[in-house]
Amino acid sequence: AKRTLRRRRKLEKETKQLIKQEELKRLHKAQAIQRQLEELEERQRALEIFGVKLERELRGESDSGTKDETQMLHEWFELVLEKNKLMRYESELLIIAQELELEDHQSRLEQKLREKMAIDGKSK
Repeated sequence: AKRTLRRRRKLEKETKQLIKQEELKRLHKAQAIQRQLEELEERQRALEIFGVKLERELRGESDSGTKDETQMLHEWFELVLEKNKLMRYESELLIIAQELELEDHQSRLEQKLREKMAIDGKSK
């Protein structure tokens, strides 16, 4: 009886350590995603500022007449493509973040289930 109790405690301790490691992995991944989202937001802001400037030049509202219209249109389309690429990447990051949230929720539910299953039959 003592042996099985020791084994059980050891197993519970190892399980708790594994759970903590998984939580830390998810936390680090979530932090990395958050940093990437912040960097992405800054890049999008910079593109937006450049886009507004370029749009003014295309409309002739700006004084800089050094670029020809075809070059400006080319830059405009590249800007739109870059912005779309960033938006897709942002969507992917948000999906990954949601997956992490769901994994964390699942882990907590599994832990609760283990705790409930560990209760003696008489106490249940």
